[in-house]
Amino acid sequence: MNRRSFIWVTAFAAVAAFSAISGRADTPGRHPHYMHARSDLRAAQWYLNVREEPNVTRNLHAAWEEVNKAIVEIDHAAVLDRKDMIDHPPVDTGLDRHGRFRKIVALLRSARHDIEHEEDNPAAVGWRDAAFRHIDAALEHMHRAARDQHWDHELGF
Repeated sequence: MNRRSFIWVTAFAAVAAFSAISGRADTPGRHPHYMHARSDLRAAQWYLNVREEPNVTRNLHAAWEEVNKAIVEIDHAAVLDRKDMIDHPPVDTGLDRHGRFRKIVALLRSARHDIEHEEDNPAAVGWRDAAFRHIDAALEHMHRAARDQHWDHELGF
């Protein structure tokens, strides 16, 4: 084989190998659901970063912590399937307090629904179940925050 042919064969092999690797990383694969859930959870975190009255903020911060723990669990499962975990979801900054609370709850419920699908990877089942528990805890904290916010409004704080 002459030098010119060798360069072409080497270049072709490199391009083929590189495209196979990058194609596998970008493909959603068989489990895109938990990546959608992760995106919803990241958006919920952004909405949770607003100051409220101290009693409401305490619950929102606890919900933020639970959402963060759920994201960590989903990240563990994503690593097993070699998924890209970088996301920057769009956030609607024009929501009022009630709209923001509704949006957070909707995002948490959507994330929970996304990871309810059957998991084929046995190693990811434990992480998915832990993510369920953290999302449920975040929803409970949101319920408490909404209740406290309602009472603050009723009492004129």
